[in-house]
Amino acid sequence: MTVAGGADARRAAGTRRRRRIVLDWLVPIALLVGLTAPFWATGLDVAVAERLHTPAWQEGSRQPWAFCKHYGPLPAWVLSVTALGVFAASFRAPRVRPHRRAALYLVLVMAVGPGLIVNTVFKDHWGRPRPRDLVQFGGDRGYVEPWVKGPKENGGSFPSGHAATGFYLLTPYFLLRRRSAAGAAAFMALGLGYGSLVGLARMIQGAHFLSDVLWALGFVYLTGLGLLYLLRLDP
Repeated sequence: MTVAGGADARRAAGTRRRRRIVLDWLVPIALLVGLTAPFWATGLDVAVAERLHTPAWQEGSRQPWAFCKHYGPLPAWVLSVTALGVFAASFRAPRVRPHRRAALYLVLVMAVGPGLIVNTVFKDHWGRPRPRDLVQFGGDRGYVEPWVKGPKENGGSFPSGHAATGFYLLTPYFLLRRRSAAGAAAFMALGLGYGSLVGLARMIQGAHFLSDVLWALGFVYLTGLGLLYLLRLDP
């Protein structure tokens, strides 16, 4: 191959990579905005909460919903703590060393996504009332739309921390998506399914709106994508 031909090939490869990165970000962000629009334009959040409401949200105290509340985050902790152990072992065991960055990635997604962004930056400070706090469900607060900030003491509804830890199980998808389509699809299905189950439990308990669950997924997905590129794990 000539020097000019090699340069052309590198430019073409760079163009393809830039296009892929743009699509990686554009598609999920467009989906999140598109799926959030009905919550802004209609009373969808409250309508869904009304369908799930039982007196004092009593259905949420039954199984499997109570289990999801108390133990829902457990699989995420098992995965992230195991990854932390692999990361620590990689400094002593040469056989584990090739997995060091992947293990660090799994730890960071848990810490930054469900930990820092969902629970600390937003949930603890965004001030969105929970469904059970609304006037129409026996509370004393008015409905606040997603992405509308209220006083901190208003509540910690946006987004759902429990659902975020459930959706965290999709994180290995990013590590596998260019290496094993079947493995990537399996983790994506696992994360979406489990996160949705935990999110539904929290909705039945009057703790979160549907849009809180949607954005729990959004924050975890975008965190996983961002750290994938930051750690240069995407081949």
